[in-house]
Amino acid sequence: MYMQPPGAVRNTVLIVDDDVEARRQLRNLLSANGYWVIEAGNGRIARELLAVQEINLVVSDIFMPECDGFELIAAIRAMASPVPVIAMSDHECWTGLNFLDAANDLGAAAVIEKPFRAHLLLRLIDDALLAAAHRGPVVPLGAVAEPERKRIPAGLEWVGGRPA
Repeated sequence: MYMQPPGAVRNTVLIVDDDVEARRQLRNLLSANGYWVIEAGNGRIARELLAVQEINLVVSDIFMPECDGFELIAAIRAMASPVPVIAMSDHECWTGLNFLDAANDLGAAAVIEKPFRAHLLLRLIDDALLAAAHRGPVVPLGAVAEPERKRIPAGLEWVGGRPA
């Protein structure tokens, strides 16, 4: 059910978010840009998928039931061949705590605050995949990504809600 089609050369991205609408938006955005997308509703399911499926990158929310993004990042960092994780959250704005910095400290390749512009996430993904291919640290946003080759499907300029 989750297996990538034979002969496919696209990178596989695992989207982890308990919000069905957020997953739909991300799936549509990433699929439109040539990524093979797999989804999980929480970190526990994501860990199960990581054990059986070849995945190149994870885009994960931080706050989810059963196994949150912090636990998922720690589990991925402990893997024999860890994959890059891009952590996202909108909770910082109402708690005053910087959960994205904490995710970065745990080993996330990059962090992004919801809502975010779709093209920014696409550039973070490109940068993280390029760095992983070279096994180096993620470089600053957009330093190596191709300029504006990205397709933003109609209605998906903002992902994770609209700014206030």
